[in-house]
Amino acid sequence: MTKKKKLALIKKGVKALEPVLREEAALVPAAGKAFGKKAAEGVVQALPLKEIKKYALLAGSAVMGLAAIGSALRTESYRLAVSRELKKQLKPINEKLDALEKENAALKAELEKEHKKNR
Repeated sequence: MTKKKKLALIKKGVKALEPVLREEAALVPAAGKAFGKKAAEGVVQALPLKEIKKYALLAGSAVMGLAAIGSALRTESYRLAVSRELKKQLKPINEKLDALEKENAALKAELEKEHKKNR
């Protein structure tokens, strides 16, 4: 396809889109009425860029804050779940350790008695 044919097709496409673009342009003031402020003469003004940036910054920081809180809660819940599971698994080992410590104390006491007898 030659450049002339391509340009002709583009021009036809633009002409076909012209009514749609006009309808879209007509909707812009209506959007301004919904979100904007009225001036003294009754002309609708869109929100200033400063205010839009301020609201975007507030929304973004709120999202970031909520994400951080959610992450911290998720981490804490995982940590608690792992802690609970470890306690379950270590319970028999701790019981055996307690029994061995009692036996060790008894054997030390018996050894001291024997040591006192031999003196």
